[in-house]
Amino acid sequence: MSMTVYDGVAAIAPAHDGFILDLWGVIHDGRQLYPGAVDCLTRLRETGRRIVFLTNAPRRASRVIEQLDRFGVDRGLYDGVVSSGETARDAAASMLAAGEIGRRVLHLGPPRDAGLLDGLPFADVHDAAAADLVLNTGFDDEDPRLEPLMPALEAAAARGLPMICANPDMVIVRIDGSRFPCAGVMAEAYEKLGGRVISFGKPYASVYERCLEILDLPRERVAAVGDGPHTDIQGATGFGIPGYFIAGGIMAEKLGLAHGDLPDAGRAEQVCAEEGFMPTAMLPAFVWTR
Repeated sequence: MSMTVYDGVAAIAPAHDGFILDLWGVIHDGRQLYPGAVDCLTRLRETGRRIVFLTNAPRRASRVIEQLDRFGVDRGLYDGVVSSGETARDAAASMLAAGEIGRRVLHLGPPRDAGLLDGLPFADVHDAAAADLVLNTGFDDEDPRLEPLMPALEAAAARGLPMICANPDMVIVRIDGSRFPCAGVMAEAYEKLGGRVISFGKPYASVYERCLEILDLPRERVAAVGDGPHTDIQGATGFGIPGYFIAGGIMAEKLGLAHGDLPDAGRAEQVCAEEGFMPTAMLPAFVWTR
């Protein structure tokens, strides 16, 4: 049987009372909102649906909300935000209190994410030789390459430092089709060096549990929508909820689509088999209907 492809969220909304929505690749591309996204949110709210945004952003949920404010997404259109960064921060605090990690932190990531652990009893250091822990929040916008980071990663791995990865994603895609590596790429490289990585966010169950608490709905009435096959979709289906895949996101190029194009069901099924994931169904984009 070929993949089910719906032309918009209107086709799936009646089956669910709550939605866990990815942000980057579904609502926006980091720079601008996708066409039709706010209209779709509005229509879901008008029909009484509850909504939580679940993002693998390596920053606090409050900062994600501020970004949504700047994009013009009214706070009345959703019930809460869960971020991988917030989850990582909470876990780091608990691990420090339990004596599982040390307090001296080497941050590898863009300056905007350097304050993720602010307000907690950690101390920033700038050399692996002085660190107890590596905090990985991804690549700098100006130089998204792994090579310049390898000396620090090698030194940290040689000392057996644990790495907290605050974003398991491997790549994000913008509206113009450009791709940008995420913290998951650095975490994978660290593991290949023999380093221990502790990751937070999708596809791990803890973030979905947080979403259910906010939604205050039974699991069987909730669905997830995202464009990450191995984070959004495998996370949702592994948690036991439907996972609807946005074809015009990360996988658009492989599917031969522009954002918003309706995918061919046969081609979609083939790509899913090749990538090793199987969504509940596919949507062209987060739109009410095409």
